[in-house]
Amino acid sequence: MAWARGDLIDAGAILVVLIVNALVGFGTEWQAHRALDALRRQTLTTARVRRDGRELKVDAIELVPGDVVILNAGDRVPADARLHEAASLRAGESALTGESAPVNKSIEPAPSDAPLAERYSMLYLGTTLTAGRAVALVTATGVNTELGHIGRLVAESPEEATPLEKRMAELGRRLVYIVLAIAAVILVAGWIRGESFWAMVEVSISLAVAAVPEGLPAVTTLVLAIGVLRMARQRAIVRRLPAVETLGSTTIICTDKTGTLTENRMTVREYRLADGRVVELGDGASIGGDELLVRILRAGVLCSEAAFERSADAEISAIGDPTETALLVAADALGVEVPSERAVYPKIAERPFDAATKRMITLHRTGDGSVVAFMKGAPAVVLDASTSFYTTAADGSIVTAPLSDAARNRFLGVNEEMANRALRVLALAEKCFEGETVSAGFGADLEEAGFTFLGLAGMIDPPRREVPEAIEQARAAGIRVVMLTGDQINTARAIARELRLGGDAEQAFHARDIAGASPDRVVEMARCATVFARVSPEDKLRIVEALQRTGEIVAVTGDGVNDAPALKRADIGVAMGERGTEAAKEAADLILADDNFATIIRAVEGGRTIYANIIKFVHLLFSANFGEVLAIFIAILAGWPLPLLPLQILWVNLVTDVFPALALALEPAAPGVMQHSPRSPRAALLSRQFLVLIGWQGAMLGAITLGCYWWALERYGAGPSARSIALLALINVQLGHFFNCRSRTRSAIEGLFRNWWVWAAVGIVVVLQLMAVYFTPLAHVLGVAAPQPGDWTVALISGVAPIAIVEVTKLIANRGAARGRDVVAIDSRPGSA
Repeated sequence: MAWARGDLIDAGAILVVLIVNALVGFGTEWQAHRALDALRRQTLTTARVRRDGRELKVDAIELVPGDVVILNAGDRVPADARLHEAASLRAGESALTGESAPVNKSIEPAPSDAPLAERYSMLYLGTTLTAGRAVALVTATGVNTELGHIGRLVAESPEEATPLEKRMAELGRRLVYIVLAIAAVILVAGWIRGESFWAMVEVSISLAVAAVPEGLPAVTTLVLAIGVLRMARQRAIVRRLPAVETLGSTTIICTDKTGTLTENRMTVREYRLADGRVVELGDGASIGGDELLVRILRAGVLCSEAAFERSADAEISAIGDPTETALLVAADALGVEVPSERAVYPKIAERPFDAATKRMITLHRTGDGSVVAFMKGAPAVVLDASTSFYTTAADGSIVTAPLSDAARNRFLGVNEEMANRALRVLALAEKCFEGETVSAGFGADLEEAGFTFLGLAGMIDPPRREVPEAIEQARAAGIRVVMLTGDQINTARAIARELRLGGDAEQAFHARDIAGASPDRVVEMARCATVFARVSPEDKLRIVEALQRTGEIVAVTGDGVNDAPALKRADIGVAMGERGTEAAKEAADLILADDNFATIIRAVEGGRTIYANIIKFVHLLFSANFGEVLAIFIAILAGWPLPLLPLQILWVNLVTDVFPALALALEPAAPGVMQHSPRSPRAALLSRQFLVLIGWQGAMLGAITLGCYWWALERYGAGPSARSIALLALINVQLGHFFNCRSRTRSAIEGLFRNWWVWAAVGIVVVLQLMAVYFTPLAHVLGVAAPQPGDWTVALISGVAPIAIVEVTKLIANRGAARGRDVVAIDSRPGSA
């Protein structure tokens, strides 16, 4: 539009801003894609199949229903398949179901209505075998698998416009009406007063251009891009620019448990030794010469198929079943040399863990040539195979005692207490064969009796260390955190209690509570729930949609394939970068490169800061432009000569609309930004209170400008000198008001040097204005005259006056607010009326 009018300077400036904006946006998205590419781990899955009596290796994409696949521990399942043979089989299904612990699999059929996580006779595409071997019949491939079903849910979920996009669209519609009204009123008023019709058309068009902050879209995109770059340095990769601001609007975070709130690795929390002592693992814990502790740790190390090694930089690397690796890591942490133990006690025979027997037994040769057997498994099974237990004598040595019914019931009670805390409990026992000849085979006497009970190991997928603090910060910021998990409800409740997820009011629901429930009932549950357990992808979608219907801005976090539909449907989807699946990353708006839940809270703070900065430059642009329009409109109504020519109006628009707004966009986070509730999702960008603020401050700016112009008319009369004073005054009042807009409550001089871009913007505006009045060619084009020394005094006063006026109003408002808080505090005391 500016180019069509022949305003090449204005058009050129706008073009430069748009080019810079495009370059920053392109660079940001390119950087984000590079980071995503670094996170991706593309692998080609192959499958071992049995066809026509022969075993072949084929690409997984070539599988068809009816194929027979052969799988071993560590293999990725290439398709949905029904088990035909299973030996000690366990599968890690956390990416699909959210179940943190490996699932025991068997060939026994499951009920037709069993939840996905409890179909023990099925293997699913995208999961991994953690132990055992299997032969299975392929039942579904590609889009017909459970993984493909989730993919369809993702594809069918609509893209949601962000709150910022909705508000900016609403603002654009309002501006159209405002601009048309301004142009029409000024055109008619000037024409009635006797001005040339076409001259007033030019003035009204110029004022309409000035009233519309043309730099607003560019500055908005730039501030979002800058926020993206800041977040990237904090390990958060943004895939959509508007999503940055959406985080600041978030009222609820629906988070997955496994790998998000927890570490996604089993960890031994405590040992309950047979003599009644409790050994908790933590900083500084060690064996300390405890013989019984050494024995139970040794049993966990030797009765295991997991591998363990320590790298040169002391990093622990354990491969195998998560439960067994947890025992290895615990033993290492307490000072047991795992390789040394296995060298001293070489394995001579083994009976692997089996879902039917619920135990594992290994046989080892000792240094003196005798043999020792170790058993680990379900507590009831291990106690049934034990006839004695270790206890501590008065001299500190350990001795055996008969395992009476009372002792057995006591140990089972301890097991129940640990299970109620959502600990996965394993029992361990040993049997020594001193002087006996033991074959490499297993006899009934070895399997069924004669073991000495060592104690219980309680383990859990522990919460991340930084999560409790992050949840407290979310609560202080008015954000509710809800856990959506496919795990068992008792496990989810225990983690929620440990994290104080619901404060003092924890409420958990099972997936069966959602099944068949009406939409209104789902809304009721979603409003009060802390935990939803055993939920499917469809359940997560229903919960997210229910919350959105109540007006909540919902962020969903997750890392599994099962999280992808909810991630896409949410207002803001947050995926884990390290452990997240590709499906989750593609569906998300934000990816956490460090898988750190606390990074979400930092991103929320960044989002709130970005929104606050957008409000700051909207405040500046609208109040300044309104003051400019008002000054010219009142001058026309008063019968004064036009204070500014059309080109001067455009010059003011160029000088004051871009650089100060960019400086405000770079303001750091205000103190206490995370100590108040999120803004209402229904609140308009231009609320009534905000419009009143813009209105009176715009009127103030217009009045100061008109006062300076009146002084100039009295001194110089109508002409270039008076218009020069009006131009200087208008730019200076807007420059002074620029400092007011840094905060609506804090003083303009507070933290004056926290943002050096403020001073850069001031310097640019001052230099441009000096050029406008002293650089002869530019002054001639703009039609201004060089100011006299006294004129600069008036211009300086016009810049200081808005700061002084607004400072007084802030002081009065803050004192009133403080008195109000004191009254509330007095009224809330016990016994107050």
